[in-house]
Amino acid sequence: MEKSMFFIGICPPHPLEKQVHGIKEEFYQKHGIKGAFRSKAHITLQMPFNLTINKEEKFISELINLIKDQKSFTVHLKDFGCFEPRVIFINVIENTPLNDLQKTIEKYMKQFQVFNGTHKQNGFNPHITIAFRDLKKPVFYKIWDDVKDRTLEESFLTKSITVFKHNGKSWDVFKEIEFGNI
Repeated sequence: MEKSMFFIGICPPHPLEKQVHGIKEEFYQKHGIKGAFRSKAHITLQMPFNLTINKEEKFISELINLIKDQKSFTVHLKDFGCFEPRVIFINVIENTPLNDLQKTIEKYMKQFQVFNGTHKQNGFNPHITIAFRDLKKPVFYKIWDDVKDRTLEESFLTKSITVFKHNGKSWDVFKEIEFGNI
């Protein structure tokens, strides 16, 4: 049975997404890293998982139904953080609606035999990745020195979730699902 790889996230609106892309571009220009360009800016709610093609339609239909009563909420971004020595990100200030949405999706995924083991071990740590994958230790420390004291404060209203699908090289938006109770 043929499978595709997906993940679920929250994407910031265009002006903010463009700003995040600019930060990724800065790191590419200065240090040649480009791994974070494989997907648009997002907060991961469900890490990558495989799904057989014959389950895709049911998966999306039930996910739409799951969040039909979800209310919009504000996401706050503040400064930078890291998972030393391989990932640099923009901090997302945790909030109850965001945590509740992630838990709801995590429970939903169990119907499709998807279990998010990493979140269970490390907890849900919302962030927007700006450098990873091809980030080697020496470059990590150079970038971290550049951003660790840099300030960034932004907010956006979350009105949807996005399902991404891997095309073999990068992640494409497969389906944006708007909250029913905006």
